[in-house]
Amino acid sequence: MSRKNLSLSSRVLGTFLVGALALAACGNSGDDDVDAADAPGTTEAAESGSEDSGEGSGEFQAISGVPGVTDDEISFAVLSTGESNPLGYCLLACIEDGVKAYFDWRNSEGGLHGRDLVVSKVVDDELGNNQVKALELTEDSDVFGVFSVPLIASGFADLASARVPVWTNVVAASESAGQETIFQLSGTPCIKCPAMSNLYLPKQAGATTVAAIGYGVSQASKDQVASVIASVEKWGDDAGIELGYTNDDMPYGLPNGIGPEVTAMKEAGVDYVITAFDQGGALALEQELERQGMSDVLVQLPQGYADAEFAAANADLLEGDILSTYVRPLEANPEGTQMEHYLHWMEERGATVTEYSLHGWVMADLAYQGILAAGPQFDREAVIEATNQFTDYTGGGMTAPVDYSRQHNPPTIDDPVTNGPAQRCFGYVTITGGEFELIGDPEKPWTCWDQADGEWHEPTATNFE
Repeated sequence: MSRKNLSLSSRVLGTFLVGALALAACGNSGDDDVDAADAPGTTEAAESGSEDSGEGSGEFQAISGVPGVTDDEISFAVLSTGESNPLGYCLLACIEDGVKAYFDWRNSEGGLHGRDLVVSKVVDDELGNNQVKALELTEDSDVFGVFSVPLIASGFADLASARVPVWTNVVAASESAGQETIFQLSGTPCIKCPAMSNLYLPKQAGATTVAAIGYGVSQASKDQVASVIASVEKWGDDAGIELGYTNDDMPYGLPNGIGPEVTAMKEAGVDYVITAFDQGGALALEQELERQGMSDVLVQLPQGYADAEFAAANADLLEGDILSTYVRPLEANPEGTQMEHYLHWMEERGATVTEYSLHGWVMADLAYQGILAAGPQFDREAVIEATNQFTDYTGGGMTAPVDYSRQHNPPTIDDPVTNGPAQRCFGYVTITGGEFELIGDPEKPWTCWDQADGEWHEPTATNFE
């Protein structure tokens, strides 16, 4: 099987880790957008939690005693890992870019409840000081809420105890679990649960024998390997896929290389590798596959979507490889979604489009919608309560729907439905000639599996607006 000769239609779909090796699960189906006529705080607005038309920015009423809120501004902090990120990719600065671009858009329309939305503090947790920095923010009267995507979310429990609303992605899945004040973009996932998406892409690519490999120091990485194993055990016969090799205990950074592991894959006839590595680990794997004459083996990359420099600099090694995203793919048709606004306002800021700036944008929208739904006499508790009534949030078509009334707790292997998404959805891209190319229909860029039926079945191409 030649990676370069696979047709686009045959390179469809798969799943692996995004960001700091955490797998996202998607929410309920539907696209009940809030109409411009819906006043904030009404039942329709609260139940939907979808994008407001942009014409209604609430009503100004004087309020006092609310942290971070004056008559002129609603102030937020961005807390994340900056230059000390050992994985190398842009995190703090990119989250900041996305949040500020979103605020630029909303402020150009008149702000929210008569106030401008501002980022008043940008806090680098320096990787190991997340708890210290989070505790400082819990006592900061100039901060209403926190946008945070740390690598080590040790301060999340303190922010939750202080009832400070936090908007994050799935990087902090375990630290966010069960916390009604912490809002993950895709709800709280079960990373180690079996997923049909683990097998569908290998099946479509004509592969028969998969490998799953990850780091021993990362529980999320180990859980992703466990997910692949559980998926093959449950549906392998239906998909025509078997396990050739697994390893969830590789040392971080691969200091001893990965030669013996690739040799074991070769001997087992592996023709598809699902990785739970960072970018550096994935490149080391690709180089070793090339060295051992296995360049035709397809690889699912753990991260790097929308990182144009990463794709272009490693074009030959990454040719044909696949990445997943739980925010709307940039390569899809943006019409009718917030993607149009995102691209415009990122350009206005002169900021680089990245995966994590996309995350920041959607997190900012969720904060905006929660404050809007809470009404002009809002405070932290009102916003937390209002956001937890959103049952079909899509971020204006930027994510698959999430039900925040029940998706703070992770689903389980025994019960994937009660706290899980109605559909598990991903967008997929492949790297071709050093550039990202959408897998699937630009009009229906989401690939979704119904969660109610545990039997093996094909996904459905879907769009959320």
